[in-house]
Amino acid sequence: MPQYLAQINDQNFTLSKEEAHHLKVARYSAGQEIKIFDGCGKKYLARLTSAQGGEIVKPLQSRPLKRNITLYFSAISRPATEELLDLCTQAGASTFCPVFSKFCDANLLKKWETKQERWGQIVLASAKQCEIAKIPQILPPLNFEDALKNLKTPALICYEEEQKTPITAQIPVGKDIALFIGPEGGYAEEEIALAKNCSVKPVTLGANILRAQTAATCAVWALANL
Repeated sequence: MPQYLAQINDQNFTLSKEEAHHLKVARYSAGQEIKIFDGCGKKYLARLTSAQGGEIVKPLQSRPLKRNITLYFSAISRPATEELLDLCTQAGASTFCPVFSKFCDANLLKKWETKQERWGQIVLASAKQCEIAKIPQILPPLNFEDALKNLKTPALICYEEEQKTPITAQIPVGKDIALFIGPEGGYAEEEIALAKNCSVKPVTLGANILRAQTAATCAVWALANL
């Protein structure tokens, strides 16, 4: 059964025009039951009384993640970024923050508001499809150094030259965590040194060199599930 984003008021709910259109395309009508969520962590079984809303039947249980994961990903190409957002939402990322590091090519500040809107649509679609109750947040871009300075949780950085410490050996118990993933060209040595000075721990994802979006997905899944 599909999941629809709704505004919930006590025992009633309202769908946006876009969500109501999706409902119409799926050929739902008054009297039928659907799953809805508020985007903030709550899910419900609901009954339609009109094309744009209805009443709550009962709350539904959503599986809580073990920890909140903020993914700081270096700017990569548009297709790779959109794939990263989709897959990492499915894997369990809570927050996305694009970062400018030394070997980045993409200019994220150019038409940022348009990018942010597009990215929001991608994570929403992924959350709906995978029945995720809380829509990940998308933060404005930061320089690598500023991202390190803003850290308020333990943090890991995936580094292709790290060979001794797998990511599974550094997963905290019951804590929120930040994760840094570099661009296609990886991180510069001075960036890794700066990260270490900020108590960010380098980790490896294995012997193979992964694409940025693949590395991000694997790392987020490990942190969210192990």
